[in-house]
Amino acid sequence: LVGIASAGGLHAQVSAKKFGFAYAASSDDEILNDPDINTVAILTRHDTHADLAAKVLQAGKHVLVEKPLAIDEPGLEKVIAALGMGGGAQGSTFTPNSLLTVGFNRRFAPLAVSLSKFLENRSEPLLAHYRVNAGYLPLNHWTQDPDQGGRLIGEACHFVDFLAFLAEAAPVSVSAQALPDAGKYHGDNLSMTFTFPDGSIGVVDYLANGDKSFPKERLEVFCGGDVAVLDDFRTLETVRAGKRTVEKKAQDKGWIGEWAAFVGAILTGGKPPIPYEHLVGVTRATFAAMESLREGKTISI
Repeated sequence: LVGIASAGGLHAQVSAKKFGFAYAASSDDEILNDPDINTVAILTRHDTHADLAAKVLQAGKHVLVEKPLAIDEPGLEKVIAALGMGGGAQGSTFTPNSLLTVGFNRRFAPLAVSLSKFLENRSEPLLAHYRVNAGYLPLNHWTQDPDQGGRLIGEACHFVDFLAFLAEAAPVSVSAQALPDAGKYHGDNLSMTFTFPDGSIGVVDYLANGDKSFPKERLEVFCGGDVAVLDDFRTLETVRAGKRTVEKKAQDKGWIGEWAAFVGAILTGGKPPIPYEHLVGVTRATFAAMESLREGKTISI
């Protein structure tokens, strides 16, 4: 752990002492220009992610940026350009000098890996329903600010990515609806239906109107006579040919697994841990979901 920077420098100083960084700084340029640093984590507010990620890539360093990757199309295009991908997102064939990944940690959770293995030989499209009891946040909370992307782009992207992980492709269309805000909410009680290239369907119900004491996340998957239920990343129940199996673990949403995959890719020169077509496609899917809410119609991505 070499250097850490924050806008005023104070948070960086506290964190440097707490976690053992060699130095603290008040400018990201010190991090970007330090030859001893090969990998940068971006943990700032959402509206800065794309610009900083592009700067890190242009500096020839690897980058893990917390979600979201970008809050609008111009920001996303900056990242794409910094990767040298032109107007496309062909992550499966593109080999960058620097690796990029986004904090979509759930796909690296142990139970997510088990679920993926359960579905790996599927011969039919799947239908997945992801219910998120996200909890209420006041209208003046920073994540509600449209200039920060709002909760759909800022957090619901997590769950869109998990659907892409299961379907093994980014969504191709989305239809979204939200409950009336009634002066209390900010478009954060919504249901989004995504379609995927193979005909799979994924539904994300992201809700701010529930009780926070209730478990946050539940995913149900139906495919080819099989059923799987992932409950809050604590239990995975699978049913196949009448046989029910339950796997239980301490809650693990994949943060360690994500870093292990990223570090492994850096050390071995491997592929990015999340395909770039997923990173770009999922980000654009959240933009399209916002458009669907505004326009009241299905949007192609």
